[in-house]
Amino acid sequence: MGVDDKLLIQEVVARYSYSYDGGDADAFAQLFVEDAIFEVIVPTQSRPVVSVLSRAAIREWAVQRHELTGGTQARHYQSGLLFDELTANTARTRTMLLLTRQGTPDSAPLLQLTGVYHDIWRKTGEGWRLVHRVAHLDRDPGFGSTDVVQSI
Repeated sequence: MGVDDKLLIQEVVARYSYSYDGGDADAFAQLFVEDAIFEVIVPTQSRPVVSVLSRAAIREWAVQRHELTGGTQARHYQSGLLFDELTANTARTRTMLLLTRQGTPDSAPLLQLTGVYHDIWRKTGEGWRLVHRVAHLDRDPGFGSTDVVQSI
């Protein structure tokens, strides 16, 4: 454990952005363990506004989100990866998130939301995988609107 594990986890974080933003729900889901949890929390709500349980459900969620977004391009910019804990088989990290979206009529990408991912990791036979990813958003971007929920 050490620098090599940190680099491998950092690569999974990058694959998250590339696979989701590239519309590859299968590759995206493979970044999670079978019994993974993915959640989104906004400051105005006492419970997660999104809660998806299992790798299969995360894949289906990504497929649905991509269908809803149609002709727009999401870009997940993840930076400031911080390791709060790292053992031989587990890790806890935080990563800053900046999400933009650009549609055909948009001359430039539009900032959609910001926040921090809080992650729990497990080292598996497939490599490092996400066990629990929680997106703590800085503000509620309007989760009553499907335009926002589908973009996370």
